[in-house]
Amino acid sequence: MKIVRPITINNARLLSSNVPENDYPAWDGGETVGLGARRIYVVGEHHWVVESLQAGNTGHTPTGDNTNDEWWLLIGNTNRWRMFDESISSATSNPERIIVELENLGPMDSIVLLNVDAATVRIEIVDAVAGVVFDETYTMISNRGVTDWFTFFYEPYEAKTVLLNTSLPKYINAITKITISKPDAVASVGACIVGLSKTMGDTRLGGKVGIQDYSVKQRDDFGNFTILERAFSNYATLDVWVESGQADKIMRILTGYRATPVVYVGDETREATFIYGYYKDFYETIEYDKYSLYSLELESLT
Repeated sequence: MKIVRPITINNARLLSSNVPENDYPAWDGGETVGLGARRIYVVGEHHWVVESLQAGNTGHTPTGDNTNDEWWLLIGNTNRWRMFDESISSATSNPERIIVELENLGPMDSIVLLNVDAATVRIEIVDAVAGVVFDETYTMISNRGVTDWFTFFYEPYEAKTVLLNTSLPKYINAITKITISKPDAVASVGACIVGLSKTMGDTRLGGKVGIQDYSVKQRDDFGNFTILERAFSNYATLDVWVESGQADKIMRILTGYRATPVVYVGDETREATFIYGYYKDFYETIEYDKYSLYSLELESLT
């Protein structure tokens, strides 16, 4: 079991992006905006898309508070920034490729990409003194399940939607460049998490993984279904062996992230055990003098 503790991507860390921030016109306090019209509102670290809740909307500054703002509805982040928000389903997209450059500004050894739609992903790390210290391209086409020539030629290919690397070289002041490519189509990524990994222990066999679906399925009097597709979240229940001498430290770390989304990696060979979200519950069972068992119930963001 590893966790990846995310580093917040803000204006200072995002050095460049080829994704234009032109989803809608920019908000102008002197403009009169009609009901349902959308605008981009940028203030500080916020890059919001907002929608007017009333006609004749003039001079009202968006607050981002959907509970108390009677003039504006916060829709979410702009296309450029969706890959850095705390959501997996709200994706950044761009024709053919997404290219971002991030300034490390501290130790970083992990990149996690979720809900990826791409042919390849390239990660480059360039240090001001050492030069190029990492440059690798990953194919996002999986060969799992290809066991013979018939399968190779006739079965639809399976695309990878997740990329994980927790062993990148640590260069504090380096620049990390991520290129997500899908030639002749639209590349997209739901979440881009960069951070520092930590090994928490050894995941025990017998864990459970699955999804929680929030879609609505209703059957009428004639037995016909009406389905409203909505988001879903992944979940996992995992047991982790921890040396007893590290148990208190692990508990302090998990307590510190009780309200912060973290990437939990139960098994690096099983994508289903990658959970970007929160633990709903965890507890320690003192099994032996030298080892304790942590039980974690994890739920991902949607």
